[in-house]
Amino acid sequence: MQDDGAGGETPYHAALRAFLAGRAAGNPANGSATARWSENNAFASGGATPIEAFPAVQLFADPLQAQAAAIGVARVAGQLRPYAVRLAMDGERIVEVEEILSSASHGHFADVDRLLLPDVLYEGAIPPHRAGDRDKIMRRADSYWQALQESDGSVARFAYRCDRYDNGKKITNNLSILLSPDAAVHSPASCVTATRPARPIARNRRFPIIDTERGVVVSFVLVDFHPAPHLDRPDCGTFYMAGLFKISDDEIRSLDEISQILPLGIAEIWS
Repeated sequence: MQDDGAGGETPYHAALRAFLAGRAAGNPANGSATARWSENNAFASGGATPIEAFPAVQLFADPLQAQAAAIGVARVAGQLRPYAVRLAMDGERIVEVEEILSSASHGHFADVDRLLLPDVLYEGAIPPHRAGDRDKIMRRADSYWQALQESDGSVARFAYRCDRYDNGKKITNNLSILLSPDAAVHSPASCVTATRPARPIARNRRFPIIDTERGVVVSFVLVDFHPAPHLDRPDCGTFYMAGLFKISDDEIRSLDEISQILPLGIAEIWS
């Protein structure tokens, strides 16, 4: 496992690293075998999908919420797949495991190979005069989900250098998106505004990781994208997403999403 953790090692980082090693070895660690466990928003009562390895992951932790998260790549049956996981701890014991194992590895809106070299931007500390407190950076990350719900890119404050990545694929400022159903070259704001025909609803918004030192927020969410009568798009449904935000100067500096499309309107199983 290539571990690109953001430094500042905590027991939660160690527990997450042990979980990932055990997950790949088929030997659950830290009590995770008895944890409340879901994969792609369904409880894994019959057992989770076997994972052979994690070629690249970034690790994040929030001791105040006793949670940890990883964003990166899993290898399943010899194939690379975008991956995200959230762990909740009770002391040294893992009590919740929430995994997103995406089936979208390549295409207009996915390029899993790009996740093999995670962006070091998320590992860097934010100078104190450009940082925000926990509530401030959480609200700035949430402004993105609210902007999606309103299909109004002006609701979220994007930094001048901001780009958005979906399952490894650079979605903004990328000419290849002209060949996608979007048929546009997007900015982060125009990506959001372009969702208006799908009437998105961003629900079950949760923020298990808030790291003020690095300006990092990890959020899990369900976003309903509805079919539009005049558009023939294959990507309608509920997008189950883990969003990795870099926040500085009260702006979204970068955004990576790991996502899996689920049936439209699927029920929320986490709170």
